[in-house]
Amino acid sequence: MTATKRTVLRKANGADRSKRCRGTIAFAAAAAVFLAAPNAALAMDFPEALKRVDHALRTNPSNVSQFALDSCFKRRNFAVQLYESRQIERAERSLHFCFDALEIPEVAPEAKEKALDVDKLKAKALKEAEEALRLTANVKDGLEVYRECAKCHKPEGWGLTNGSVPQLAGQHSNVIIKQLMDIRAGSRGNPMMEPFACAEAVSSAQSVADVAGYIDTLEISTANGKGPGINLERGERLYQENCASCHGARGEGDPLKYAPRLQSQHYKYLVNQFRWIRDDKRHNADPAMMALIKDMKTTEAKAMLDYVSRLEPPEELQEPEGWQNPDFAGSRPK
Repeated sequence: MTATKRTVLRKANGADRSKRCRGTIAFAAAAAVFLAAPNAALAMDFPEALKRVDHALRTNPSNVSQFALDSCFKRRNFAVQLYESRQIERAERSLHFCFDALEIPEVAPEAKEKALDVDKLKAKALKEAEEALRLTANVKDGLEVYRECAKCHKPEGWGLTNGSVPQLAGQHSNVIIKQLMDIRAGSRGNPMMEPFACAEAVSSAQSVADVAGYIDTLEISTANGKGPGINLERGERLYQENCASCHGARGEGDPLKYAPRLQSQHYKYLVNQFRWIRDDKRHNADPAMMALIKDMKTTEAKAMLDYVSRLEPPEELQEPEGWQNPDFAGSRPK
C-alpha cells in the first residue's frame, strides 16, 4: 500500500470495504445533531469503549453516512481529551454520542471477538521498527503520510501550546519511529494517536521511516508554550542532575538512545508527559528515567520543565521569521 493511499476510516457507502482504513476524516461542525438524553452517560470502561468506537469507525458496520462518521470522529477526539485530563464522566458522556451516531449497541455483543495476541502484536511492531530504522527515508513520500498528521500537529509540525499536541518539528527520526511503533504495539497508551499509528493507517516500515524522515526536516518554532518563569535556576540544576545525561545539556536529545529532543517543546505538554511517566501510565518510559523522577515533587518538576521549555535548538534548525510550510501551500488543513 502506498503512502498516498493511506487512510484511517472506510468510506461510509461501503464501496471501498476491501480497501485500507483512513488516516483521518474531516472534522464536522454539527456533531450535536445526534442527541442523547443529557443524563445518559454510559457506565463504561472508557478504554474498551473507545476501542469499540475506533473499530466501528474503521469498519462502519451499520453503513451510516459520512456525516455520521465525521461527527463521531470529532466527538471521539474530544472525549479522549476529556479522559486524559481526568474528566472521566464528561468523557464517557461525550463518547456516548458515538454509539448513537454509529448505530452500534452500548453493550458489547455476547459473542466475543477473537482476542488480540498482544505478544504477537508487540513482536511484529518491534520487527517493523528495526526494519524502519535501517531504511533510507523517502522524504517526498513522507510528506504524503504527514498530510494526515498535520490535521492535529499542524503543517509546520508545531503542535498546540495548550499541551494537547506536541511540537514534532525537527524531532529525531529514530525517536519518531520508536514512538509510532510503541503506540502500534500497545506499549505506549495514547488513545488520540492510536488510529493514526495503526498498521492500516501507516501501512509499512517504509512509510514509518518516510514520515519520520520528513518530520525531522521541519523547521522548529521557538514560539512554543513556556512556563511561568519561576525558579528557573533551580529548574536548570534539576535538569542537569537528572536529565542531561540522556537528553543532552541543551535538550538536544540523542537518537542513538531514542532520547527525544526537548528543545522548544510546549511546557504544558512536558508537564503532562512527566505526570504520565512518573505515575507509570506511559508504559514505554525508560525505567532509569522513572527511577530518577518517581519521588520528584510537583513544584520541582514544574521548575525543571519550565527551564526545559526555554531551551532552544541551534539557529540553523529554527524557523525563519514568518515561515510557513511551503509543502502545504494552497492545501492547509482546516
